[in-house]
Amino acid sequence: MIVITGASGQLGRQVAHALAERISPTMVTLGARDPGKITDLAAKGFRTAAVDFDRPESLATAFAGADTALIISGDAPSDIRIRQHRTAIDAAKIAGVGRVAYTSFTNATPASLFPFAAIHADSEAYLKASGLAYTILRNNQYAENLTLAAAKQTGLLALPGIAGKVAYISRADLAAATAAVLTQPGHEGKTYELTGNEALDLVAVADMLAAQWGTPVRAQEASLSDYDKALSDRGLPPFVVAALVGLRRAVAAGEYATVHGDAQRLAGRPLETVRAYLMRA
Repeated sequence: MIVITGASGQLGRQVAHALAERISPTMVTLGARDPGKITDLAAKGFRTAAVDFDRPESLATAFAGADTALIISGDAPSDIRIRQHRTAIDAAKIAGVGRVAYTSFTNATPASLFPFAAIHADSEAYLKASGLAYTILRNNQYAENLTLAAAKQTGLLALPGIAGKVAYISRADLAAATAAVLTQPGHEGKTYELTGNEALDLVAVADMLAAQWGTPVRAQEASLSDYDKALSDRGLPPFVVAALVGLRRAVAAGEYATVHGDAQRLAGRPLETVRAYLMRA
């Protein structure tokens, strides 16, 4: 039995679909705080369970009898997420889960300019020290993070760090690689760097959009203070604003520019290029 936490999220759903291409959905339990959000997946044969990182008893129930568990990182301030991830790892150990896979992030080190990197660094270290068999999946930025609506309206991609390159990868490709890790032997004790096959800056992305839309699009450097204000004006929580500002600083510093072949090798097929993603987005 494979158990997935955070299955109602966009990545969790993609992993579920990728697993259904490899094994019977009846061999997978999808956990979500509100299972009502994944009734469509239940209709496809997946088992579902209420799983909440703040309710250890729900984790214990979901993990019971699991051979493999995928802990998908949560969404909360750093101190809360660190506690939640540790709780999930503890629950997996108590339940006797055979192996735990964890969705980390590229450059998961406290030295990163991205504030959430410290969460992943702690979770990786805690998982390794737990005694559980583990696999760490360090996901680079989603291609889906390239927000295009404003660019189409204004002809501008205005962000800090436009010259920083990122090896973007689509959620579908991450899901395919993750499904392979969850269903195949030989991944114990491994840390995989899951990236796309090319690293692009926003200048290159703007050129691709201009060619696709047949209208001028250019990347424009924005100040960190202006970006911070724009995010705050949208009503985002302060911890999210700080994280997004830090992410752009990390991009500018080149933290996400290294390309690795792990994702394509695990997926067993060519990865979607950013250009191809933009054409269908």
